[in-house]
Amino acid sequence: MTEESQLKAIVQAVYAHAGVGDWAACEALLSPDLVIHEAAGLPYAGTYRGRDALRRLHGIVMAHWQDPAIEFHAMTAGDGHVVSLVTFHLTSRATGRRAAMPLAEMFRIEHGLVTEIRPFYFDPAAVGALDRD
Repeated sequence: MTEESQLKAIVQAVYAHAGVGDWAACEALLSPDLVIHEAAGLPYAGTYRGRDALRRLHGIVMAHWQDPAIEFHAMTAGDGHVVSLVTFHLTSRATGRRAAMPLAEMFRIEHGLVTEIRPFYFDPAAVGALDRD
């Protein structure tokens, strides 16, 4: 298996396990020093740390949006990084307003574990504005 294939397999497994709530399997692929950075302007902006950071953030995101969904487009990997291109389909629980937001998620992987996740939203302010009338 090539480095690219190995890196992609780790991230695909993280998505798969998180998607069905299998947090034990998901967290086995995450570093105890995991850092997730969510951009300013998002309803859940900030830095989340620890092996359980993705679980905690997932709970916040799922509580905020009504039936959120990720549409996968492409993934590339190399030099310890994976970038996944997706569209995040969102509906605000507060207002019912909807958006389909293009997003690139960067994963850094060291020694077979995800150490950093950094989502890049096309327009984080527009995501935050979904909650305002």
